[in-house]
Amino acid sequence: MNAITHLALADFRERVRRFSFLVIVALAVFLGYQVISGFFELRLGSYRGLLNAAWIGTLMALTLSFFLSIIGFYLVRGNIQQDRQTGVGQILAATPMSKLAYVTGKFVSNTAVLLVVVAVLALAALVMLLIHGEDRTLDLAQLLLPFLVFTVPVALLVTATAVFFEATPALRQSGGNVIYFFVWLFTIPFVGGHLLAFDAIEQGMTVALQAQGADYRGGIVLGATGAADMQTFLWTGFDWLPVAASRLIYVFLALLIAALAALPFDRFDAAQKRPLRSIVKRFGKSFDRLKSVVRSAYSVTETKYALRTTPYALTPVTPATNPLHLFLTLVTAELKLLLKGRAFLWYAGAAGLFLASLLSPLETVRGLLPYIWLWPLLLWSELGMRESRYRVDQLLFSAPAPLWRQLPATWTAAVLLAFILGSGAFVRLLAEPTLLPGFVAGMLFIPSLALLLGVVAGTERPLQIILLITWYLGPLNGLAPLDMTGVTETAVAQGISWFYIAASPLLFGLALLARQRQLA
Repeated sequence: MNAITHLALADFRERVRRFSFLVIVALAVFLGYQVISGFFELRLGSYRGLLNAAWIGTLMALTLSFFLSIIGFYLVRGNIQQDRQTGVGQILAATPMSKLAYVTGKFVSNTAVLLVVVAVLALAALVMLLIHGEDRTLDLAQLLLPFLVFTVPVALLVTATAVFFEATPALRQSGGNVIYFFVWLFTIPFVGGHLLAFDAIEQGMTVALQAQGADYRGGIVLGATGAADMQTFLWTGFDWLPVAASRLIYVFLALLIAALAALPFDRFDAAQKRPLRSIVKRFGKSFDRLKSVVRSAYSVTETKYALRTTPYALTPVTPATNPLHLFLTLVTAELKLLLKGRAFLWYAGAAGLFLASLLSPLETVRGLLPYIWLWPLLLWSELGMRESRYRVDQLLFSAPAPLWRQLPATWTAAVLLAFILGSGAFVRLLAEPTLLPGFVAGMLFIPSLALLLGVVAGTERPLQIILLITWYLGPLNGLAPLDMTGVTETAVAQGISWFYIAASPLLFGLALLARQRQLA
């Protein structure tokens, strides 16, 4: 227990010194501001609660629980991987600390980070009560208990899942981020009502509405402000004991997942990832060594005094003098790096999207476009940060004109790849020119954003968070300002795609400025 405490405390202290921690706090403040300003609201049919301590606490906790269930995973993920890359993990592996103690310490540290977010939103709830409260009676129990009962179990479950993903070799890479998103996307409609406490909240508030004679026929909505002429009712809070008891299952489930993370954890020993392959590899090396000994026994008399008298032919290297030829060579190399190591299934999926968009009706092609831009997400994530990940940044930065050659070549290769992947849709969209801006926006904006985030953050997670959430809220749920591809009629009518097209060169320019600062 002492080792777990020290590891968690040291890890948390190291985290709060990072710039990324300030970003997390800033995001929490921004979310709190959105709730305070009335952007998010909780509705039961045409009713909302009177803005008192109980209603504000429930609204803020429910909003936070929803966002933590998806964003919280990405906020805390990457800690074990950083220990692996910096060598700290190998040092800890040489100590008597067990695998269970290590993953438990990381679980506690992750939880502490998300609890800071919970504390920020709890403070925001107090501010909202004092500023916008229609009944400003300070009932701290009803204001804060929703965070403890509803939000904290979600935070525990998310942090435990993040540790499990990082401890599992097949899930700890970038693909794990995408897998988590789609697991969340497909399971939240089935378990979200109970996990996020929508069911308990609707049940408790229905009793209050019916007791006050309201004509309420069911249905609870948490979303952006949209309904007019809302009627208010008095909500004084829950009987918290039975509600809290029903939430303990998620606490136990989180502890179980965190403990199970120790099973696939390799303790930073690469040989443990595939024990059968390791044994076969060692046997192969021994067999090759035996063959070399036998071979040398027969050839030693022939090769003992053999000297090479023919000089090696040296081919003179002539530097390329054509700038365009040199640039195209760099673009080709960057394109090969983007595609290097991709599995056959990735190419099969890309080919399937190409054929589907080429042969389907125009309306279907329009709906396929967001999926076409989401498919190369793992490729986009590497833009701008591949150099630092593989520790060749100093080598590349010392090359001639690294700012005006390498970075534009990277961006050009990404845009070219986007066009190739979407060429089937492009051919079909030529029949409807009003939809072409959505194609151009995806082709230009996503690589530009990926390059900027990769250069600035040095990690793939920011792009994956932004793109997945944008894809979920925009094309999938019809939020027009986030629909760059023009799937919704509102986005096409408002010309949303043109804003993304105009922002693309700006993002690329910011990426150049960020890289210039790195070179200084």
